[in-house]
Amino acid sequence: MSRARTSNEIWWARIVDRVDELLHNYPKLPKKPLPENSDNKTGNVYIVGMPSGAHEDVVARLQAYFRAPNSGVDDNPPIRVSGAVAHYNPDGSGVQIEPDVAVYPDTAFVPRPAFSTVIPPPPSDVDVGVVQSVGHLKQKCLAWMRQQYVRAVISIKISKPRSVIREPTTGYFYRTMTAKLYLQGIETPQRWDFGNIKKNSTDPTGDPAPCNAPNLANFQINIPVGEVFWDPRQFPVPPDYAPLVPIVITAPNFTIDLYRIQRVALKVQI
Repeated sequence: MSRARTSNEIWWARIVDRVDELLHNYPKLPKKPLPENSDNKTGNVYIVGMPSGAHEDVVARLQAYFRAPNSGVDDNPPIRVSGAVAHYNPDGSGVQIEPDVAVYPDTAFVPRPAFSTVIPPPPSDVDVGVVQSVGHLKQKCLAWMRQQYVRAVISIKISKPRSVIREPTTGYFYRTMTAKLYLQGIETPQRWDFGNIKKNSTDPTGDPAPCNAPNLANFQINIPVGEVFWDPRQFPVPPDYAPLVPIVITAPNFTIDLYRIQRVALKVQI
């Protein structure tokens, strides 16, 4: 089997459903909301509002985390971080979807192959939502994990602010937030409840949330940097295969501090 990846093969991303994405696939949509379509191919679709300030600020912070191993190299970095890269959904529906953040290797380290024998080609992005229902979000994550070159998927769910109560010191509203990390080869995803109020809790003072400070090991997502450069030349992949990481990269992992993500999301909603 020949190599199947393209130069912009992306192993991780997160998105929120976007109006521009829907209009690209359904240019003649009516202007009013419609019932949600379950298979992205027939029936109606649901138009979701434009991204919120919290969404955009969280995306920017996540992009910074994934650029960190480049050590400040902005021109031709070994790890490229971008967003809104359209690609076909791996469910075979023919619908194009876009991520908010995409992480992939520069072609200087993982060259573009001359051809591919895989039809359709593997995806160049991963679709994860932040405002959809939990079930819809899980469905998207599992769809992307069907692709071997998609090494990891992070999903982040940020619920609406609880408008009647605020943090006494900051004035921030209380919000439930959850994250999941899907990794190839691991059946059960890791999960974090990282809001400033526990999921299903009604008493943030008497039952305080544990994600209450930066640098807490239990609230950090760690993904090996080497997964970005996963590019085996043999299939099936030899059991001793290890990605070749450029020597200019010294960090072993991407580390996302979920407390920092929590604070970014909360600050927008004062």
